[in-house]
Formats: sequence, C-alpha cells, structure tokens
Amino acid sequence: MTTTGAFRSSLFALAMFSNGSIAMAEASDPFEQAPTPAKSGAQPAMPAKAGAPSGVALAKPAVAPAAPPEQSLPSMELEAFMKGFEGSWKCDTKFAPGSVGPGSQLPRARTEMSIKKEFGGFSWHGEFKLAKTTTTAATSGVFQIGYAAGTRQATFLSYDSVGSAMMGAGPISGNSVTFAEEGFLKGVKVRVRETLVAKGPRKLYHKVEIEQGKGYQVMAEDTCLK
Repeated sequence: MTTTGAFRSSLFALAMFSNGSIAMAEASDPFEQAPTPAKSGAQPAMPAKAGAPSGVALAKPAVAPAAPPEQSLPSMELEAFMKGFEGSWKCDTKFAPGSVGPGSQLPRARTEMSIKKEFGGFSWHGEFKLAKTTTTAATSGVFQIGYAAGTRQATFLSYDSVGSAMMGAGPISGNSVTFAEEGFLKGVKVRVRETLVAKGPRKLYHKVEIEQGKGYQVMAEDTCLK
C-alpha cells in the first residue's frame, strides 16, 4: 500500500521596525531631496494590496492524497465469487477416453480438495489429492486463485507432484470462471482451459480441457460435494 502525505509549507516571519513619529516642528534633513511633484494628469499611486511582504514566498496549497490504486484493496467481486468454493470437498473424478493416449480408458478416481481464503482476501489457496488407481499414480498439488484489477479477471496458478505447472486468467461470469492457461503438463508445454462452477452451497463442478493441435479436448471432469 502507498501512503501519500500532504506537503507542508511555512512562512518566514518579518520583524517590523519603527523609529516613532517625527514632530512637524523639527527641521528637515538639509541633505534630503524634496519629493518630485506629480506631473499633471498622472494617475495617483494605487495602494499596495494586502498580502505577503515583498520577497517572501507564498505557501503552496496542500495537495490532497492521491486515490489508492484499485489493487490496494481485495476484490469484492472475487470475495463474493469464491465464497461458494470455500471448504473441504470430496470429488468424483472422471477421465475422458484417450486423455492419456490413443484408446486409453481410465477408471474413475476419488479426489479430495480444500479451498480457503488467504492473504486477507487477495487470493484463495487450494490443495488437492488424487487417489491412486490401477493405471495412474497418486497425485497431489496446490493452486492459488487471485484477481487482476487492471483486466478485471480472476488469476490462476497451480503446480503438482508430477511436474505440472500452469498459469492463466479468465473473467468471472456469474457463478463460473474459465481460465485460459499455459504451462507444462508432465513436462510437456501445453495450453489448457480450466473451468470452475459453483452449483449450489454444497456442490461444484470442475473441468480441464487440453489443446494439442486439434482444438480443446476434455481431459478430466470433477463433480464435488461437501
């Protein structure tokens, strides 16, 4: 956060001196020149305006503090959206046919997931654990969902125990968000679309799509309950 203070200025004080009044009866200084008479038609001298004495700088007006940038406060839009995803979830994970190779058929799996608010509401932290199946190893990972005020999009960052790492962003639309991501899936550079949908206070839906030169194809879907 940036705190802007108002500038402060000060005026110098001037000491005014006086010799007192001179009696009219006293003789004038013989070396003092007589005042030059005013020319005919000359304008009378205007009285000096009230203000600071000559040579003294005027105080600058106080500058109002600049408005804080949008990102200086947590996003209320993200707060309202993520409320429906907080808590502990048990998910039924369904892999799409061919998602790990041509003709592959993967069984369903069980995934545990938790999501909680972090950093005073600037982001939400998530963790997941995918149980081992007959064809896949157990996998765990973490993710973080934040907000970019400049583009008004939710942001996404994740990594897991098999070398995958993704980063992306996407606009919040009602009770759902779809992140357009780029990163590495098991060491291979990929583009991914990841969708989160709140389907009520105790249910959510999650979908991962991957692009490998033939358009986005569904890789996995999760249906989660509290």
